[in-house]
Amino acid sequence: MTQLTQLRVELHCHTVYSHDGHIEFDGLLRTVKGKLDVVCITDHDTIEGAREFQKRSEARNADLRIVIGEERTLADHSHVIGLFLKEAIASDTFGEVVREIREQGGLCVIPHPFRHRDGVLRDGARTLEGVSGFEIFNPKCSLQENQKARTLGGSAPVAVGGSDAHYECDLGECINFIPFTGDVRQSLDQFLHGHGQYRVLGVHQKNGGSGRQYAPFYYWVKPYARVPRPLVPAAGKLYRAYRNTAARWKTSELEIKYVTE
Repeated sequence: MTQLTQLRVELHCHTVYSHDGHIEFDGLLRTVKGKLDVVCITDHDTIEGAREFQKRSEARNADLRIVIGEERTLADHSHVIGLFLKEAIASDTFGEVVREIREQGGLCVIPHPFRHRDGVLRDGARTLEGVSGFEIFNPKCSLQENQKARTLGGSAPVAVGGSDAHYECDLGECINFIPFTGDVRQSLDQFLHGHGQYRVLGVHQKNGGSGRQYAPFYYWVKPYARVPRPLVPAAGKLYRAYRNTAARWKTSELEIKYVTE
């Protein structure tokens, strides 16, 4: 990694340690090889998966840096991401969560700020003091929600992108290309403090698109059929295999979503 001049960074993804995540360790390594240099694991309300994946990656001497993060669910059901965490976040109110992240020496990012069900800004303006970045593009948001996020661009916090990946095939749907200073933490610090030029690239969204769903087939059949509870884990594994296999036959060219001058 010392020979790189830029880092390809995934800022937002969920492993099997999230209640709705399906990314397994070997699948992650296989998928990101040659595509990503840094992966921030941001499981819902836990850092155990990030710790385990980081430990296994280091033991494998993998050419990948894993950052320990968490996507914390607040009392109002909105979400905040903390990066470079040492401990899981305990608070569930916006101000206290931001304070906790900063006290740990971490960086705070707002995911999908205007998403109707869990965006911090979905109900209106909020002071973002202490926040380092916000997602200007998230492929799991609608085109309209992402366009609304663009209205925050041009001022602090810094505009970033996140794939919000729940399956291996989702990884890299939005990549941050940032300058590499020789140290990953320092590079992300510089990036999230608005220093240096960078680019955010993501998959194309169609007009009127509602965003890429985590499990579209599941939501399509849900009104008509119910999987018996004992079979749910097996059904989830089968669907994960289907999603990842089907993705191999598709190509998604990334396009520029944001670039600094």
